[in-house]
Amino acid sequence: MIEYVSGALLAALFPLDAGGPGILRIAGPTQLDPTVEASGIDFDGTRHFVFLADVKIYAGQDEPFVRETAAAWNGGFVPAPDSRLVKFFRAEADRETMSYPDKWPPPDPTKIWQFSRALGMALLAHADAFPATDQYFYMPQTGKLDALCNRLARN
Repeated sequence: MIEYVSGALLAALFPLDAGGPGILRIAGPTQLDPTVEASGIDFDGTRHFVFLADVKIYAGQDEPFVRETAAAWNGGFVPAPDSRLVKFFRAEADRETMSYPDKWPPPDPTKIWQFSRALGMALLAHADAFPATDQYFYMPQTGKLDALCNRLARN
């Protein structure tokens, strides 16, 4: 999803005069194409993109692949139409580092649960703006991110 990152998207989601230390700012969601939306989270001076992609389009409309993946990762539960895959990463990340949170640790690790709430707020904003979205799925890259996403899902 990093291919959607541009100067225009950065400017739209993270204006220069907004955000910073001690501030929480959620921007978006912004529709990038008919199958992908993006939001921005400025959390205490760090900027994060939240991309929400149509699960089946992201899987290349390959229904057998979706079913195999669902069987392996999701107990056989196949995503509904219009469901979204949620990916988030730091705005400063690049293609090589976007999937490795250890490359962009939080400035204050004790605020991880506050960041989780901010991510939840971004998802609620998406749900309000795109009510046809029935389900949200995460593909965390590490055990710590898996725990964060599981906690977010429970809340």
